[in-house]
Amino acid sequence: MEMRSKTLGIVIAIVMFGGIMGASVLGFWNPTLSKNSVNIQANQSTGVFDPAEIRGSHRFGDISTLFDIPLEILSRAFALPADADPATFQNKDLETIYPEFEGEQEIGNGSVKWFVALYTDLPFELEHDEEDTYLLRPAVDILMSHANLTTEQIAYINAYAIEIEIDSEPIGYSIQTDEPQSSNQAESDEGGNADDRKQDEMIVAGQTTFANLLDWGLSVEQIETIIGGEIPNRLMLVRDYCIESGLSFGVIKIDLQAEIDKME
Repeated sequence: MEMRSKTLGIVIAIVMFGGIMGASVLGFWNPTLSKNSVNIQANQSTGVFDPAEIRGSHRFGDISTLFDIPLEILSRAFALPADADPATFQNKDLETIYPEFEGEQEIGNGSVKWFVALYTDLPFELEHDEEDTYLLRPAVDILMSHANLTTEQIAYINAYAIEIEIDSEPIGYSIQTDEPQSSNQAESDEGGNADDRKQDEMIVAGQTTFANLLDWGLSVEQIETIIGGEIPNRLMLVRDYCIESGLSFGVIKIDLQAEIDKME
């Protein structure tokens, strides 16, 4: 019995949509992730997704979902342009934003793997036979503040950090995880908790100026000993001074924070 082409088309459509619906019910179909996400395999020893399986075709939105890293963090770490959509941005496109730096420095898919592994504290081994893996300075600063790094990892990311100038912070970016206070809570805190709030704010970060350090109680001598020179314009960012002086902001930040913490 011959089947008409119209009838055959209807049958095919029913089979296709029926299969998708069935896969959705069973959990095999997830329309929120790109088709490339299914290619990331779970690590056999941890049961979670393996950063080593990240490919250049994967999107930041997929990585954010699979590895539970906020898009704002990924956007800041790799200094995406203001007009880029982090959710649909693909790792391979980093090569178009950062085509080349000095020498053999480059930012690409390997940088994303390395950042994800360090940020999530997942097992990952760099291929020593390949080129060194670089990160942008914003990525290093984020890792220094939020990741559980070993001494060797800290030394590596600071040694292979690429300094860049960032004109402005991406909209919505924040690595502050505390819940925002209501106006009533803020008013109630203005009394005995003022010193606690001040101490909470005494954190050396990318926007810390020399004036901030002095206001927090560090002496000129302490600061100059750490930076190895005279304090410049007090309104200058410590991070900008480090970039101009060829210093590692990550290392200087740790030393400054250690002196601040001693004042508690």
